[in-house]
Amino acid sequence: MRLVALCLGVMLIALGCSGSPDSQKSPHVSTSGKIAAERPSMAAAAGEEPQRRLVSVGGVLLSVLEAGTGDPVIFVHGVVTTSNIFWNYVNAYSPDYRGVAVDLRGYGDSDKPESGFNIDQFAKDLIGLADRLGFEKPVWVGVSMGGMIVQRLALDYPTRFRALVLVSTTDGPMILDKDIDTIGAPRDYRTVSKNILLESFPPGTNPALYQPLLSKIPTWNATVLREALRSMSQFDVHSRLSQIDAPTLVMVGAKDDVATVAIAKGIAAEMRGAQVAEFNTGHFIMAEDPQAFGAVLGKFLRSLKS
Repeated sequence: MRLVALCLGVMLIALGCSGSPDSQKSPHVSTSGKIAAERPSMAAAAGEEPQRRLVSVGGVLLSVLEAGTGDPVIFVHGVVTTSNIFWNYVNAYSPDYRGVAVDLRGYGDSDKPESGFNIDQFAKDLIGLADRLGFEKPVWVGVSMGGMIVQRLALDYPTRFRALVLVSTTDGPMILDKDIDTIGAPRDYRTVSKNILLESFPPGTNPALYQPLLSKIPTWNATVLREALRSMSQFDVHSRLSQIDAPTLVMVGAKDDVATVAIAKGIAAEMRGAQVAEFNTGHFIMAEDPQAFGAVLGKFLRSLKS
């Protein structure tokens, strides 16, 4: 539990998911399938601090945060976050798993080309990244839009994944803004991004949990947000999910009114080998309860080894 203890202190403020044990009671975690309701300990950190570097993929430099050794796990963020939200987890499961969290094109420290900020292109970029890193079949972990990207990737590249973790996501359209075309002019993308983030947390949430996420908003721009939100609003793979036959963990917050429990259970029902883990949180499980998120993810990853 050393890594979790550290992340709940100063480190989390810089990472994008801060908090402390005293700021919230640890919520109940209910699960189905092979993931038991117990909270196993996260793997002890190997002492290696996550490192960031740039990797060229199709002429676009993608910023990756990586640490640890072992089989690869690639973390994919959502529409109003960056790879920093996964800082606590890239080295949490070493030496069994090497973690890599990527800033999608347009986000964080990655290049910001003129276009290509959609789910299909993001999936292509991720396969290119896996190729460059020499990962044939990584475990893919996707949150919100990241979960949509991971679903698209699994369907379009069925031989390029070992297992999937879908967090706070949907298999159909996710509408986070009803006037997408006006983002940038007259509506400022930073205001739209802030509103999306704040609405993703339950009322009364300690601001310390989402303030670090708000600080990353200036790392993208209006075009990125507009194209990504439009792509999410047109997403629909529901009729194809039965094609995916691989270990899959679907994680959902009971207080999430966008990627709901019903949607999560529907996704799992369509996919052979899928199971659901339900948390007493809103959309950003890893920000509201990093201990439970890390423990349940860790147990799933360990189950792949057995």
